[in-house]
Amino acid sequence: MPKIVDEQAREATRQRILREAAHEFARLGFDQANINVIAERAGIGKGTIYLYFENKRELFLAMLRSIARIHLASIRAALAMKGTLEQRIEQLFRAFIRLAEEDSDSFNVSMSALYGVNRAFQAEATKLLQDYLAVIALVLEESRAIGEIQTTNIEATALQVLSLTESYVLSARVLGWSKQSITRQASAVARQVLSGIGIHPSS
Repeated sequence: MPKIVDEQAREATRQRILREAAHEFARLGFDQANINVIAERAGIGKGTIYLYFENKRELFLAMLRSIARIHLASIRAALAMKGTLEQRIEQLFRAFIRLAEEDSDSFNVSMSALYGVNRAFQAEATKLLQDYLAVIALVLEESRAIGEIQTTNIEATALQVLSLTESYVLSARVLGWSKQSITRQASAVARQVLSGIGIHPSS
Protein backbone atom coordinates (compact mmCIF):
# COMPACT_ATOMS: atom_id res chain seq x y z
CA MET A 1 0.00 0.00 0.00
CA PRO A 2 1.46 3.45 -0.92
CA LYS A 3 2.62 5.40 2.10
CA ILE A 4 0.20 8.30 1.54
CA VAL A 5 -2.77 5.92 1.39
CA ASP A 6 -1.58 4.19 4.54
CA GLU A 7 -1.30 7.54 6.34
CA GLN A 8 -4.77 8.56 5.16
CA ALA A 9 -6.23 5.29 6.40
CA ARG A 10 -4.50 5.70 9.75
CA GLU A 11 -5.80 9.26 10.13
CA ALA A 12 -9.31 8.16 9.18
CA THR A 13 -9.17 5.48 11.88
CA ARG A 14 -7.86 8.01 14.40
CA GLN A 15 -10.72 10.38 13.65
CA ARG A 16 -13.23 7.53 13.98
CA ILE A 17 -11.79 6.70 17.40
CA LEU A 18 -12.06 10.34 18.48
CA ARG A 19 -15.71 10.55 17.38
CA GLU A 20 -16.63 7.41 19.26
CA ALA A 21 -14.65 8.59 22.28
CA ALA A 22 -16.66 11.83 22.34
CA HIS A 23 -19.87 9.81 22.30
CA GLU A 24 -18.72 7.51 25.12
CA PHE A 25 -17.23 10.24 27.31
CA ALA A 26 -20.28 12.47 26.84
CA ARG A 27 -22.57 9.57 27.76
CA LEU A 28 -20.73 8.13 30.76
CA GLY A 29 -17.98 10.52 31.79
CA PHE A 30 -14.26 9.72 31.88
CA ASP A 31 -14.27 7.36 34.84
CA GLN A 32 -17.09 5.14 33.61
CA ALA A 33 -16.23 5.17 29.91
CA ASN A 34 -14.84 1.90 28.59
CA ILE A 35 -11.95 2.18 26.15
CA ASN A 36 -12.73 -1.29 24.77
CA VAL A 37 -16.27 -0.17 23.90
CA ILE A 38 -14.81 2.85 22.11
CA ALA A 39 -12.51 0.58 20.09
CA GLU A 40 -15.36 -1.77 19.22
CA ARG A 41 -17.62 1.07 18.09
CA ALA A 42 -14.75 2.46 16.01
CA GLY A 43 -14.47 -0.89 14.26
CA ILE A 44 -11.01 -1.84 15.48
CA GLY A 45 -9.62 -4.50 17.79
CA LYS A 46 -9.60 -3.75 21.49
CA GLY A 47 -5.81 -3.70 21.63
CA THR A 48 -5.42 -1.70 18.43
CA ILE A 49 -6.56 1.52 20.08
CA TYR A 50 -3.30 1.58 22.05
CA LEU A 51 -1.40 1.94 18.77
CA TYR A 52 -3.04 5.35 18.53
CA PHE A 53 -3.31 6.44 22.16
CA GLU A 54 -1.18 5.37 25.10
CA ASN A 55 -4.06 5.22 27.59
CA LYS A 56 -7.56 6.50 28.27
CA ARG A 57 -6.31 9.83 29.60
CA GLU A 58 -4.29 10.51 26.45
CA LEU A 59 -7.32 9.58 24.36
CA PHE A 60 -9.50 12.04 26.28
CA LEU A 61 -6.95 14.85 25.90
CA ALA A 62 -6.55 14.18 22.18
CA MET A 63 -10.33 14.17 21.80
CA LEU A 64 -10.65 17.46 23.71
CA ARG A 65 -8.01 19.13 21.53
CA SER A 66 -9.64 17.83 18.38
CA ILE A 67 -13.00 19.22 19.49
CA ALA A 68 -11.38 22.55 20.30
CA ARG A 69 -9.85 22.82 16.82
CA ILE A 70 -13.23 22.20 15.21
CA HIS A 71 -15.07 24.61 17.50
CA LEU A 72 -12.39 27.28 17.18
CA ALA A 73 -12.54 27.06 13.38
CA SER A 74 -16.32 27.48 13.56
CA ILE A 75 -16.02 30.50 15.87
CA ARG A 76 -13.40 32.10 13.62
CA ALA A 77 -15.48 31.53 10.50
CA ALA A 78 -18.57 33.05 12.13
CA LEU A 79 -16.76 36.14 13.36
CA ALA A 80 -14.81 36.61 10.12
CA MET A 81 -18.01 37.40 8.22
CA LYS A 82 -18.51 40.98 7.10
CA GLY A 83 -21.01 43.17 8.88
CA THR A 84 -21.62 45.02 12.11
CA LEU A 85 -20.61 43.60 15.47
CA GLU A 86 -24.27 42.74 16.10
CA GLN A 87 -24.41 40.75 12.87
CA ARG A 88 -21.18 38.94 13.70
CA ILE A 89 -22.46 38.01 17.16
CA GLU A 90 -25.59 36.69 15.51
CA GLN A 91 -23.39 34.49 13.32
CA LEU A 92 -21.51 33.31 16.42
CA PHE A 93 -24.82 32.35 18.02
CA ARG A 94 -25.81 30.45 14.88
CA ALA A 95 -22.45 28.65 14.92
CA PHE A 96 -23.14 27.41 18.46
CA ILE A 97 -26.57 26.21 17.36
CA ARG A 98 -24.99 24.18 14.54
CA LEU A 99 -22.33 22.70 16.82
CA ALA A 100 -24.89 21.74 19.46
CA GLU A 101 -27.17 20.15 16.88
CA GLU A 102 -24.74 18.52 14.44
CA ASP A 103 -21.97 17.55 16.85
CA SER A 104 -23.80 17.30 20.16
CA ASP A 105 -21.45 14.72 21.71
CA SER A 106 -18.45 16.96 21.16
CA PHE A 107 -20.33 20.02 22.37
CA ASN A 108 -21.51 18.24 25.52
CA VAL A 109 -18.20 16.61 26.41
CA SER A 110 -16.29 19.88 26.08
CA MET A 111 -18.80 21.53 28.42
CA SER A 112 -18.48 18.62 30.85
CA ALA A 113 -14.73 19.16 31.04
CA LEU A 114 -15.32 22.74 32.14
CA TYR A 115 -18.33 22.36 34.40
CA GLY A 116 -19.46 18.77 34.75
CA VAL A 117 -18.51 15.15 35.21
CA ASN A 118 -15.19 15.46 33.38
CA ARG A 119 -13.81 18.32 35.48
CA ALA A 120 -10.62 16.34 36.08
CA PHE A 121 -9.64 17.87 32.72
CA GLN A 122 -10.73 21.39 33.62
CA ALA A 123 -7.22 22.84 33.40
CA GLU A 124 -6.83 21.66 29.81
CA ALA A 125 -10.35 22.74 28.91
CA THR A 126 -9.67 26.17 30.41
CA LYS A 127 -6.70 26.68 28.08
CA LEU A 128 -8.96 25.91 25.15
CA LEU A 129 -11.61 28.29 26.48
CA GLN A 130 -8.98 31.02 26.56
CA ASP A 131 -8.34 30.42 22.86
CA TYR A 132 -12.03 30.99 22.14
CA LEU A 133 -11.98 34.20 24.15
CA ALA A 134 -8.90 35.45 22.29
CA VAL A 135 -10.71 35.17 18.96
CA ILE A 136 -13.75 37.06 20.26
CA ALA A 137 -11.54 39.66 21.92
CA LEU A 138 -9.78 40.34 18.62
CA VAL A 139 -13.11 41.11 16.96
CA LEU A 140 -14.07 43.41 19.83
CA GLU A 141 -10.72 45.19 19.54
CA GLU A 142 -11.36 45.76 15.83
CA SER A 143 -14.82 47.15 16.57
CA ARG A 144 -13.42 49.47 19.22
CA ALA A 145 -10.65 50.66 16.91
CA ILE A 146 -13.13 51.81 14.26
CA GLY A 147 -15.35 53.45 16.87
CA GLU A 148 -18.17 50.94 16.54
CA ILE A 149 -18.23 50.22 20.27
CA GLN A 150 -16.93 51.61 23.53
CA THR A 151 -15.71 49.19 26.17
CA THR A 152 -12.84 49.42 28.63
CA ASN A 153 -12.36 45.73 29.43
CA ILE A 154 -12.09 43.68 26.25
CA GLU A 155 -11.33 40.40 28.01
CA ALA A 156 -14.36 40.61 30.31
CA THR A 157 -16.56 41.66 27.41
CA ALA A 158 -15.35 38.72 25.32
CA LEU A 159 -16.23 36.35 28.17
CA GLN A 160 -19.70 37.87 28.42
CA VAL A 161 -20.29 37.50 24.68
CA LEU A 162 -19.19 33.86 24.75
CA SER A 163 -21.20 33.04 27.86
CA LEU A 164 -24.41 34.74 26.76
CA THR A 165 -24.46 33.10 23.34
CA GLU A 166 -23.22 29.62 24.23
CA SER A 167 -25.19 29.35 27.48
CA TYR A 168 -28.39 30.40 25.75
CA VAL A 169 -28.01 27.56 23.26
CA LEU A 170 -27.21 25.05 26.01
CA SER A 171 -30.14 26.11 28.16
CA ALA A 172 -32.56 26.12 25.23
CA ARG A 173 -31.55 22.59 24.31
CA VAL A 174 -32.03 21.42 27.90
CA LEU A 175 -35.52 22.89 27.74
CA GLY A 176 -36.19 20.84 24.63
CA TRP A 177 -36.37 23.70 22.15
CA SER A 178 -35.90 22.68 18.52
CA LYS A 179 -33.04 23.91 16.35
CA GLN A 180 -35.53 25.94 14.33
CA SER A 181 -36.97 27.56 17.44
CA ILE A 182 -33.54 28.52 18.76
CA THR A 183 -32.44 29.81 15.36
CA ARG A 184 -35.44 32.13 15.18
CA GLN A 185 -34.08 33.89 18.27
CA ALA A 186 -30.65 34.62 16.73
CA SER A 187 -31.21 38.24 15.78
CA ALA A 188 -32.93 39.13 19.06
CA VAL A 189 -30.25 37.38 21.10
CA ALA A 190 -27.49 39.31 19.32
CA ARG A 191 -29.19 42.62 20.11
CA GLN A 192 -29.78 41.59 23.70
CA VAL A 193 -26.17 40.47 24.12
CA LEU A 194 -24.88 43.89 23.11
CA SER A 195 -27.44 45.64 25.29
CA GLY A 196 -26.95 43.30 28.23
CA ILE A 197 -23.20 43.76 28.43
CA GLY A 198 -23.50 47.51 28.12
CA ILE A 199 -21.90 47.95 24.73
CA HIS A 200 -23.28 50.92 22.85
CA PRO A 201 -22.25 52.38 19.53
CA SER A 202 -19.94 55.34 19.80
CA SER A 203 -21.59 58.64 19.09
